[in-house]
Amino acid sequence: MNIIKVLKPVSKTVFAAALLVPLMLGIESSTIGLQEAAAQEENKPRKTKRVESIRQKLIKDFEKVQEAFEAKNYTEANRILSKIEKTEGLNNIERAYVHNYRGNMCFEQDNLNCALREFKKVVVTQDGLPESFYNQMIYVIAQVYFSQEKYSDALSYAQRWFKTQADPTADAYMLVGQAQYMLKRYDAALPNVQKGIQKYIDVGSVPKEGWLNLLSYIYRQKNEYKNMLPVLKQLVQHYPKKTYLLTMAGVYNELDDQPKMTAMYQALYDQGLLTKESEIVTLAQLNMSSDNPYAASEIMRKGIEANVIKKNLKHYRIYSQSLFAAREYEKALAPLQRAAELSSDGKLYNQLGLSYVQLNRWREAENALKKAINKRGLTDTGGVYISLGLTQFEQKKFNEATATFNRATNYEKVSGDARNWIRYVQSEVRRIEELNAPIQEIDTSVEPVVKN
Repeated sequence: MNIIKVLKPVSKTVFAAALLVPLMLGIESSTIGLQEAAAQEENKPRKTKRVESIRQKLIKDFEKVQEAFEAKNYTEANRILSKIEKTEGLNNIERAYVHNYRGNMCFEQDNLNCALREFKKVVVTQDGLPESFYNQMIYVIAQVYFSQEKYSDALSYAQRWFKTQADPTADAYMLVGQAQYMLKRYDAALPNVQKGIQKYIDVGSVPKEGWLNLLSYIYRQKNEYKNMLPVLKQLVQHYPKKTYLLTMAGVYNELDDQPKMTAMYQALYDQGLLTKESEIVTLAQLNMSSDNPYAASEIMRKGIEANVIKKNLKHYRIYSQSLFAAREYEKALAPLQRAAELSSDGKLYNQLGLSYVQLNRWREAENALKKAINKRGLTDTGGVYISLGLTQFEQKKFNEATATFNRATNYEKVSGDARNWIRYVQSEVRRIEELNAPIQEIDTSVEPVVKN
């Protein structure tokens, strides 16, 4: 998931504070009275800061700029700003306002490079500027850099702004955390994101969805899945969405807690919330691995019949194997036959043959096992020959069965069994021959007894 799209850190309302800095009227310079008063109170010398203000002759021009800006008449606003800029002896606060307005107009027109260029001109010098205004512009520059995905620059300006704040806002912590995340500095990002979220919680607010997402992403990157779970539970509680439940199920899988993962998938399925092919197939596979093959087969059957699950090799294999594992041999035949036809090796034909064996359908079993051998790619070819010989034996094809068992003797794993089968076939042949042998007539004549 694209974290930029999730977090959306910059919007056109971000810069409102910069525009709302009041015009300083009346005198050309003043001092920060509170700082001076505090210094006097502590009987300690403290530097006072000179703050310039807009001169009387330019106030109306700046008011007209504001009106044009609010009306989105940027051509007129620029015309007036150009006029102001030509005024002789502009002080620093007047220049700052010119660049601030131009930067905001550029931003409103989605020209971020232009906006950045103008905002940076505002902070060329701090002399004569109100401290709050200057610091706000540092923060704005950080946000513009972030929206340009220049995370290192964004972080630099954000950290510079942080040093000026006694109690940074939750949004500020998040901006720093986001930039660090994008730079893959996960250990550094974590405490900032945690702090931003906690500041929201402390005032009784629900953390923003994007913020909780970011925290969960950080834990994922650090493989801290246990810590990720509570965050996902908050997302489910405050922003209930299927995607968070599925993510939670995935976390249980990472924690080797498959029963909980299966239970979550099953609950979503029962509520009709699993609609994608991959989700439904995953549930079927989870049921298979949880020794519940019949449930898996029903899930696959319904998905295939509803055309939600594609009728391909992979899905026919899962469906047939689940039926086979559930000992639904008759039902397994059709999907297993289709899967075997689509497969590039003979493994599924072997399974099909064994299904027929379970049903005592020897001829079909023989045909399937022969196809398995011909397709090759078997994991136990000798075992397949044993099964094939059995089907031939049951059909009383003793010569063919003997020949098949002879081939099986070439495979060390089953060679002993194959020889036993050969002896058994031979003994069965003899037994049948004996049963079919003609009964010899018994001489019932009695010789006369000779008396002495």
